[in-house]
Amino acid sequence: MASSVRLDFNLQALLEELSQDELSQFKSLIRTITLGNGLQKIPQTEMATLQVLEKMHRADLCERVKEELRGKEDRHRSILKMKLKQMWEAWPGDSKEVQAVAQRYTTLIPFSNPRMLPGPFPHTVVLHGPAGLGKTTLAKKLMLDWTEDNLSHKFKYAFYLSCKKLSRLGLCSFAELVFRDWPELQDDIPNILAEAQKILFVVDGLDELGAPPGALIHDICGDWLKPKPVPVLLGSLLKRKMLPKAALLVTTRSWALRDLRPLMEQPIFIRVEGFLEKDRRAYFLRHFGDEDQAVELLCCDIICDEDRYSTLTDLKEVLHCLYESQEEELVKGAMAPLKEISLHLSAADVVPSSFCIKHCRNLEKMSLQLIKAKLPENVTASESDAEVERSQDDQHMLPFWTDLCSIFGSNKDLIILEINNSFLSASLLRILCEQIASDACHLQRVVITNISPADAYRNLCLALQGHKTVTHLRLGGSAQNDTLPALCEVLRHPKCNLQYLGLVSCSATTQQWADLSLALEVNRSLTCVNVSNSELLDEGAKLLYTTLKHPKCLLQRLSLENCHLTEANCKDLAAILVVSRELMHLCLAENPLGDTGVKFLCGGLSYPDCKLQTLVLWNCDITSNGCCHLAKLLHEKSSLTNLDLGRNDIGVPGVRGLCEALKKPLCNLKRLWLWGCSIPPASCENLCCVLSCNQTLITLDLGENSLGYSGVKLLFETLTRANGTLQTLRLKIDDVTDELDTLLKEIEGSNPQLTIATENQEPWKKRPSSGYFIV
Repeated sequence: MASSVRLDFNLQALLEELSQDELSQFKSLIRTITLGNGLQKIPQTEMATLQVLEKMHRADLCERVKEELRGKEDRHRSILKMKLKQMWEAWPGDSKEVQAVAQRYTTLIPFSNPRMLPGPFPHTVVLHGPAGLGKTTLAKKLMLDWTEDNLSHKFKYAFYLSCKKLSRLGLCSFAELVFRDWPELQDDIPNILAEAQKILFVVDGLDELGAPPGALIHDICGDWLKPKPVPVLLGSLLKRKMLPKAALLVTTRSWALRDLRPLMEQPIFIRVEGFLEKDRRAYFLRHFGDEDQAVELLCCDIICDEDRYSTLTDLKEVLHCLYESQEEELVKGAMAPLKEISLHLSAADVVPSSFCIKHCRNLEKMSLQLIKAKLPENVTASESDAEVERSQDDQHMLPFWTDLCSIFGSNKDLIILEINNSFLSASLLRILCEQIASDACHLQRVVITNISPADAYRNLCLALQGHKTVTHLRLGGSAQNDTLPALCEVLRHPKCNLQYLGLVSCSATTQQWADLSLALEVNRSLTCVNVSNSELLDEGAKLLYTTLKHPKCLLQRLSLENCHLTEANCKDLAAILVVSRELMHLCLAENPLGDTGVKFLCGGLSYPDCKLQTLVLWNCDITSNGCCHLAKLLHEKSSLTNLDLGRNDIGVPGVRGLCEALKKPLCNLKRLWLWGCSIPPASCENLCCVLSCNQTLITLDLGENSLGYSGVKLLFETLTRANGTLQTLRLKIDDVTDELDTLLKEIEGSNPQLTIATENQEPWKKRPSSGYFIV
């Protein structure tokens, strides 16, 4: 067993110094000393070696072992010191105001006070208080003190654990959690952790871990090699199941103490209250040179810690800080400028948020996310939902949630509500629906995405039934499918005022699509429908087409993006284009329509009474043959003014055909998007002819086409002479030379109305034409 132990000194070299009799004596003594403890404990093996050598009166070898061990410790400490100093090279700890705060509080921490003798038990110190008052600063100051040897007589090792960063980790062992940023120490982990009594752990921001109630005391573990969720590992450390002899310094906001107290044995609680009044102005003036800005921040009483100078942008921090002040005038002043707010709420955040949000007098948009608590992996989904529901239905929290939701009735300027990635218990949902359905609510746009449980969609839809101000409703997420019956009720209501309806990623049944089609026929307000990424099915698509051909259908904009349509569907769509008197915008992006499908569409577009103005055929498997059909249509007088052919391999023949059409006087096209259409430099000559003579085109997108230096130069030379109507040209330029730069300046002088955009936009993030079509 001894042969498998990794020691921090050269045992073999020492044994070679012994005579044969001394070696026999050493083996006999080491066996009696280590028999009870076991050689698997490395530091005990080292200590046993020292004890044996002392009994053998080999002081010279004892000193050699000690020197080797000291050298090893020094190397560990130097690695830790170097990294810690790199992490906090720029911090405000050198200012005299921060030093004063640090001096005031470090004397209260037992292991940082040189006058305080060590006690018989390891210390757990908890620094608590409102956000932004210096808890993290004090924690890092303690770590820096250790790097400067001010605490070296008490701790060999010190580790800083940021709970904000740890909250993003999945399953890991305690060793992986502590040493993940220290690859240099990986081989010495057993040796380091075995000396727990000489380790200081600084656990910063425990409230930012985001652990649900009970997670810290669930499945407590003492094995530092066993993978567990991060809350379990930290809970085991605090409970002293893991490394019970280590010293702990924990920072947290005061409201989180309720969950911490049952975990810790005989903790020392120290409330941090930040700067004294006389130091506050000096601190802000030192770090914010502008006095007005310093005074504004001072009034909010939010003192930035070293790694967060933009504290006012960290909304959760601000809300908790303002709540703990309990000064309504201060809160009113701080919240008044906000016009948009995004709330990511756990159960613990509802109270401070409700206190502050009601004072947002100028709020226009609210994004709301109710974070579902993270529970241990061995909890089933149904148990998890039940646990979250119990947490949200806490009778202490519901009045504050009511207070928060009251803003929908009290603030007439609040017109946009977005709810996403949220779990809403029955009580929370009921309160929210009551406030939204109120006559005092002035919401105009409501977006609901990925919420649970499934009936939450239905209840929120019914809350909007007959709503006098809501004109825009967008639903997204897999759980929305059972919402269609309720949505149909909303659309059939005589007072329905909806103008835009989005049903993104919806997979309804044929009967549900039928009901929706009938509801669309009787609705008198809706003008835009977006069913992108939905599974229409053949029957569902036919029912929708029938509705669009109904003489009383008022739809003007329709998006069927990525709805698995084929060339066969284009026949029905062409028939709609012939008879519809309202449809002006049609998006068919991401459907494999092919050239035949385009041919069918052009047949409908060619009718004199067709009203369609915008056609989006982005990534529809169209080649130069499909472009020929479109070119023939554009040769004649057509209603089409906006055409998106992006991500279609139209090549040289396709560009040539379109350019011939654009030169014709009857062509009405104003915007043409050819992003990523495999257009080579050879096509630039045709494009230049269009730029020289066309008098209708105002936008031309040639982005993500390899036009080459010669092609771009030819276009630029044409634009220095052109006297057309073009206002926006977008293209890819691989290398801007002095010659191209000179041409750009000439264009600016001769065509001041023209904007040339050269940035490369990723199409899967935002389609270039999307600004001209509501999706």
